[in-house]
Amino acid sequence: MHPDADVLEVDPVTGRPTGLAAYARRALRALGRRDVPYALIGAAALAVRGLPRMTRDVDVVVVIEDAWAALRALEEAGFRSIAPVDRNSEPEAMYVLKDDGGNEVDVLVAAGEPESTIVAEAPTATAFGVEAPVATLEHLVLMYRYSNPPRHLGDLARIVTETTVDLPAVERYLAEVHPEMLPVLHERVEMARHPAPPPLRPPRRRPHPR
Repeated sequence: MHPDADVLEVDPVTGRPTGLAAYARRALRALGRRDVPYALIGAAALAVRGLPRMTRDVDVVVVIEDAWAALRALEEAGFRSIAPVDRNSEPEAMYVLKDDGGNEVDVLVAAGEPESTIVAEAPTATAFGVEAPVATLEHLVLMYRYSNPPRHLGDLARIVTETTVDLPAVERYLAEVHPEMLPVLHERVEMARHPAPPPLRPPRRRPHPR
């Protein structure tokens, strides 16, 4: 195994590098060269914050005003949207781009909160050997709060139970921007900290007499 690799960059079955690091660097450097405001989110951001998990793509978020600039930067780096892009219309909420090797970059296009705050506030950190704006644990909690896929619920649970995330800061943000989401946050945090007990195993069956 490569000495700098972790579960994020290595196939957990074969133990072989996935190539994620190389193309992630290419994508992040392309956005940086064009000074596109963005934030690295998803599993890669989670890994930077100390909780790596397996992923095969790179996720970034941009605000809607910078969507076309982000796509142009990634196109210059060899990535193309898998769906037609109509630049005469409003940008879509998400673009999936791939290069000739099938490597994927997902671009989330935000028209409001909390993503616009995340793009504006994401601090610089080292991701795949590149200095890039990376969502904080608090930012990730906010994003997972608005997402329901099981892997995101699992990521939220890991943040709550395995890190020193500043949940009061998340609560203050929600109280100001989206107060009706506070009960849902509290419910998910409680579930993460105190999960329901597993179902009881069935009683051991006695062998049938022969």
